[in-house]
Amino acid sequence: MNLATLDFNLLKTLDALLETESVSRTAAKLNVTQSAVSHTLKRLREQFDDPLLVREGAVLRATARARTLREPLERAMSDIHALMTTMSAFDPATAARSFRLAMSDAMTVEGLPSIIRLVRREAPNVDLLVETGGPLNSIRLLLEDVADVALGVFPSVPDPLRPEELYRDQLVCIADGDNPKLRGGRLDFEAFLHSPHVTVAQSSDSGIQLDDILRAMGLSRRIVASVPHYLAIPSLISGTDLVAHSRRKLIEVFRSANRLAVMPVPVPFDVPDLVFMQVWHPRQDFDRGQIWLREIIRRALREDPERAT
Repeated sequence: MNLATLDFNLLKTLDALLETESVSRTAAKLNVTQSAVSHTLKRLREQFDDPLLVREGAVLRATARARTLREPLERAMSDIHALMTTMSAFDPATAARSFRLAMSDAMTVEGLPSIIRLVRREAPNVDLLVETGGPLNSIRLLLEDVADVALGVFPSVPDPLRPEELYRDQLVCIADGDNPKLRGGRLDFEAFLHSPHVTVAQSSDSGIQLDDILRAMGLSRRIVASVPHYLAIPSLISGTDLVAHSRRKLIEVFRSANRLAVMPVPVPFDVPDLVFMQVWHPRQDFDRGQIWLREIIRRALREDPERAT
């Protein structure tokens, strides 16, 4: 290979091609034409003396040689990004910049207000662009460089992403305050198990999957409604005989307005804590603006929102 003729744009395109295995998606990601990507792929094949991507039916597949290139190329691209951003100054008081956050719908109520208060106080010209979805979608947005930071509960965090714990929360059981099965403001296990339930669809939001644990015990509950996120639950519970579980911090936002009874989940086992994290790609490790953003998120979500200064 002649390094004198190898330019950065070739490597940038190769990195995108190995990620997407698609000329059209690479073109969209890099904001160039498909013909430009095809031309670059031709040059890459000449440089590496390998087809790199070969067509199988309607899709492209990386060759064995290309697969061996992917990990070192990702590291190289991350190092180049760090090199270009390490010395870039970032003054939050004067910076005009946008950051992209990925989080669940519930996190927009539970955590985003605290983050925005701090950003408005310290960086009035900084904008936050928020995309909502479940944890799998948030991880995808990070890997595709569509989001800078993802927030929420993540069942798993794949390499090379970096997770950082921010705080922990607990699942709680909620019922209408006038639910006739309440005794002293609580449900016992039998009342909980035999009540009609509302739950969050497992593929839409994250958390402890109580049904998996109950199923292992040979038990089940009747689920009469499955909703896409926790925000929908309080209004469904109010004025009905339905019960559900939600997150303590989130339900505190709705409790007074909906006259909800809130209690520990009445099950005969310990319910694990929910671990809330911020996750980012190592390509953002040395960007001073990104470092500032992650610190803002730490301060906003690790502290009581009213004390975050």
